[in-house]
Amino acid sequence: MKYPYTLLTLCITLFTACHSGTKATSPDADTLVMRHAQYLTLIAHPDYTEVQIRSPWDENKLLQTVFLQPENLEHSENSDNTEYTKKSSHSSKPIILLPRRALSFTATHSSLIEELGMLDALAGVCEAEYIANPRIREALEAGHIINIGSAMTPDRERIIGLDADLILLSPYENASTYGNLESLGIPIIQCADYMETSALGRAEWIRFYGRLFGKGHESDSLFSAIEAQYHTLKAITDSLPAQQCPTVLFDTQNGSAWYVPGGRSTMAQLIADAGGRYLFNDNAKSGSVPLSFETVLERGQQADVWLIRYNNSRQRMRLPHLGQTYQPYTLFSAYQNGNVYGCNSAELIFYEETPFHPERLLRDYIKILHPALLPNDTLRYFHKL
Repeated sequence: MKYPYTLLTLCITLFTACHSGTKATSPDADTLVMRHAQYLTLIAHPDYTEVQIRSPWDENKLLQTVFLQPENLEHSENSDNTEYTKKSSHSSKPIILLPRRALSFTATHSSLIEELGMLDALAGVCEAEYIANPRIREALEAGHIINIGSAMTPDRERIIGLDADLILLSPYENASTYGNLESLGIPIIQCADYMETSALGRAEWIRFYGRLFGKGHESDSLFSAIEAQYHTLKAITDSLPAQQCPTVLFDTQNGSAWYVPGGRSTMAQLIADAGGRYLFNDNAKSGSVPLSFETVLERGQQADVWLIRYNNSRQRMRLPHLGQTYQPYTLFSAYQNGNVYGCNSAELIFYEETPFHPERLLRDYIKILHPALLPNDTLRYFHKL
């Protein structure tokens, strides 16, 4: 891939750390205040930014530490990093020039890279068939971005052929390796943002990814706008009494289990902030929770509103089709009362957009649960079945 402009560059040292503590290593360091993110710390030093990613599974451990080059240090495509290496206080550690050819293992991070204006730095993506972002799809069809296969079993040969210099992937608990990707010698950024338990906490990781791609000031401004819009929307429902807050059920049966968002998930928080009562908010999990149909029916049969996220490239889901798919769905009051809303991720950039733009999803939820509060708004993601 050719680059028609000079990228702002960065030097980064990556290593997995298994020690506690987030103290700055220099008296001149300044820890940037993270207003919502629990697992991310940014420390600005005079000649680099230190990024500490805390393990979501063990609060006493760091998952990874990353050192970023200052954004005001430009680098031409033909120069080397010898001069900066001598100036850096981390000159004893390997310094890597990044990112000219990045790989993203998730559609969410791929779309954020595009939003930050760094699409030219995206060389490859995993599971391209699930990407709905039109600019990324266009680049895929033109061959500017390559599909490198499944995120769990990526195509090593394609990765090697792309001459990539950075991989962004989502870590998981007790992972000792990532499909032996470490053996390729390509730096890996462990994107643990998905484990944040607040919607704004996950969105605040924009500030890290912006710095990673030389867009720190832009990403700070972007997050501040997201945060302000979120708080403005939340204030609309803050004074609602509990009896005016509808109960909410999520999704449908998938195979032998019905997966619902945990009570500490960002979805649960979004429903609360939208003036709703999530039926499984007493669950302590932050991820998806598998339940039996009988368990969901027992608690959710009288739910006021039913929200279904699905993927169908052929057609939108309609209420009669839902009942025909599985007749017991007709037992739910929301089905009988016509209060079922669907989001078709095959035609919308829902999963790509909402993790870093929770204010847009919050607006939809308020419009669904309390339509009179946003009388002039239309739904962005959901449609009434």
